[in-house]
Amino acid sequence: MARISEKYNDSCLKMFSLLKLLMQGEADFKDVISIFADEDDGVISNSHVILNKYLNTLKIFGIKITKKKNKYYLLNMPFNIDFTADDVKAVELLKSASEIIVSGKSKDSLVKLIKDIEIRYSESAKIMAASNAGKTNIDLSFYYTKFREQILECERYCQEKQKLELIYLFNNQEDSIICSPKEIKYMNRKVCLSVFNQLTRQIIDIPIDNIKSIKQLPTVSSVNEDTTSVVYILKDRLADSYKLREWEHSNGRDNDGNLIIVNNNEDFDVLLGRLLKYGRNCTIVSPKYLRERMLDLINKAIENYNE
Repeated sequence: MARISEKYNDSCLKMFSLLKLLMQGEADFKDVISIFADEDDGVISNSHVILNKYLNTLKIFGIKITKKKNKYYLLNMPFNIDFTADDVKAVELLKSASEIIVSGKSKDSLVKLIKDIEIRYSESAKIMAASNAGKTNIDLSFYYTKFREQILECERYCQEKQKLELIYLFNNQEDSIICSPKEIKYMNRKVCLSVFNQLTRQIIDIPIDNIKSIKQLPTVSSVNEDTTSVVYILKDRLADSYKLREWEHSNGRDNDGNLIIVNNNEDFDVLLGRLLKYGRNCTIVSPKYLRERMLDLINKAIENYNE
């Protein structure tokens, strides 16, 4: 077998470097052109000619790249996924949701997710998406219009990072806390202000429409705001199939083969509701007071069947 020359190896590496860069999102011209600079003397005067040759080569293999305002974009992936009609409709629903979410971290993440999915469309999926365009929408306009100003205000609080004195409704009763604003979350057709409770050292997700008043305090939130970690174990099949959330990590397995999970930055009420669904396959290890809250919830549920 003939030995592949170093020139071919170098060309392949440059091709893969270009694809790797473009798969991360938009790429500046200077970053793209630097891949093709002469490694011996750093001359890049004719690198754009070399770049065009590589782009034409990729085009022959069905990989389309475009340039807009000094930036390069990958229009399709080297591989495609045959999404079903239901998959495409789900993506269209996400696009509809992204249009009504106010600008911020959540919107940026959602828009990026949609782009990452669409770039993997097969030709049939692209045709289905084109036929569905503009036909799918989520009727949440009333909710987001009504609280839009409050959402924008809470976004500002999160950016300014000053402590808040917040009064809100919890279980139909007013409660007040001193807290640090963290981020705006969109969940279950509700917009929540996620805050760090200074007293209990936990994250609380408060629905915007439950907030009665917010007073911004002159103090800036502490950089070191470590939340209380919740440790729980998962058993049997759940231990093998469980997918970690972005705010969780695993500490491996105990002597019985149970999966040990460490959870941070999740609202305790939301977490307890989720763990209850796991039934006998989940046990909270610490903190003790949260373990007791879970036990109390279980006992109250049992009482409903004793009546």
